Amino acid sequence: MMALFLSRSDSLATSALPGAPTVVEAPRSAAWSTFRGRTASFLHRLAWAVEPKVTEGR
Repeated sequence: MMALFLSRSDSLATSALPGAPTVVEAPRSAAWSTFRGRTASFLHRLAWAVEPKVTEGR
């Protein structure tokens, strides 16, 4: 659940249509960006650690 929260896209309000309206989000603090990046890195490393090892020839 935390991974989904942290992995949100920063450009959700873009469109391929010309002249489409966009939503401008308020800038986030540097502390929040740092927390988000470090937590995402930790979750990726944790996922890689518990991932089953694949052996050749299986």
